[in-house]
Amino acid sequence: MSHDPQRHDPSRSGAGVDAMITWVLVEATLAFIVFCADSVGDDGRGPVARVARSALWMVTLTQWFTHRNVAKLGRFGAIVWFLVTMGWLLSLEYDRIASPGFFVLAEATLGFVVYCVDALSADLENKPGRRLLRSVFWLGPIAHYFTDDDSVALITASVTVWGLLTTGWLLGLVVDRVAGPLGGVL
Repeated sequence: MSHDPQRHDPSRSGAGVDAMITWVLVEATLAFIVFCADSVGDDGRGPVARVARSALWMVTLTQWFTHRNVAKLGRFGAIVWFLVTMGWLLSLEYDRIASPGFFVLAEATLGFVVYCVDALSADLENKPGRRLLRSVFWLGPIAHYFTDDDSVALITASVTVWGLLTTGWLLGLVVDRVAGPLGGVL
């Protein structure tokens, strides 16, 4: 294992920029999650108030915990779980296909998740064309799952992603641990 002394050297020219970019991404992600979770409930806050509360996400989360706001904490946890499992799934795909084909596979995976969730929707059940269109433009439906008052779609999306992830892990084990030692039979 080689040691790169410049990798951890704070005097390196781009170290401060890298740290700042990471910090901004973390802050933006948590603000987005809090913004989405804050849409649950009957408190009647508009989008501007929710943006302000999401910018101060630490205060908002503390308030939810200290006032036992189970609905908002549950939505927060569901969104975090969806994003974590989706990250694991996309990482698994990237580890297997580290080429430009990965982007096509990632788009297809997210589209498939939306298609599956929409298949369980009473409004979209018999509209395969509309479901296909929504799966091509998957970002809008997923953002809607995060902010919808009914969390059934978000839970269904999480279960779909979890099913894909565990299937991918299982297939990866079969390929690596069974087919590999047998000389690539599969």
